[in-house]
Amino acid sequence: METFTREEMMKMAADTRKNVTSSEVSDAELMQYPVHMEEITVPVRGGETKVYYSYLEKGKHLDALIVNFHGGGFIKARTRSDELFCRELNHLIGCKVMDVDYHIAPEYPYPFAVEECLDTVNWIFEHSGDYQVDPGKIMLLGHSAGGNLAIVTQMQLLAGGFGRQPLCLAVEYPPLDLYTDPEEKPARGQGIPPERARLYNLYYCERERQREPYVSPVYAEEEKLRGFPPTLILTAGKDDLCTEAEEFALKLARCGNEVTLKRVEGAGHAFTVYRKEKHREGMETIVGYLKKFL
Repeated sequence: METFTREEMMKMAADTRKNVTSSEVSDAELMQYPVHMEEITVPVRGGETKVYYSYLEKGKHLDALIVNFHGGGFIKARTRSDELFCRELNHLIGCKVMDVDYHIAPEYPYPFAVEECLDTVNWIFEHSGDYQVDPGKIMLLGHSAGGNLAIVTQMQLLAGGFGRQPLCLAVEYPPLDLYTDPEEKPARGQGIPPERARLYNLYYCERERQREPYVSPVYAEEEKLRGFPPTLILTAGKDDLCTEAEEFALKLARCGNEVTLKRVEGAGHAFTVYRKEKHREGMETIVGYLKKFL
């Protein structure tokens, strides 16, 4: 495998961000789901993190909160597609949402985002009363790289003995094995090209550490996974990450956790957030799962 300096990786990642863009979201599309939006600054051990807090004036579940971790291969920041996704959740569930705009690689490589997301979630629990949120109704949600970070945040909550437990987790098409070369994974037709996935993984974490459980949760010891809250893992049938996510779901279940696994056949990676084929089925699955706990 080629080696690159951090400066070289930063330049390459900047070029990738220019050339690989998400679907465009118009102001009109955002305003289909009007919300109140605030930008919150959360202190974390590496500095500060931006969190986008959205809520409605009225809602059936205004005492509940979704903490969302966006996707982007660990190298792309929050987008308008992520904002639209969160606004829709505000309306479909009636709850509040805090969308964590964690720092991205390669400028901030592992473990920066892992520590940052844990610190942010702990801060949210500590300040839940300031936002009229029941700490027993805080849910973690993440898609793609954000699904990885949601799972890893939960693992850290268990390991750290913080005494805090989300009501449930929901993760979509997460990369959970960054150690296995992308070209060796079962190809399903609509995944991230292996050469790009390989670079994304390297931007995020040096090769020597990619097997660590907080990078690749599939390698976590089973005792480290016991005690998860109820968890939904949503996979896409055409996504090359499908197999590792489903293997992790089975591992969670073997550890005695309550796990719901659903594969959406005909869907590709990032189909919910970027409103691709079968996105409505995916959204209905997420919303239905979260609402049953409220």
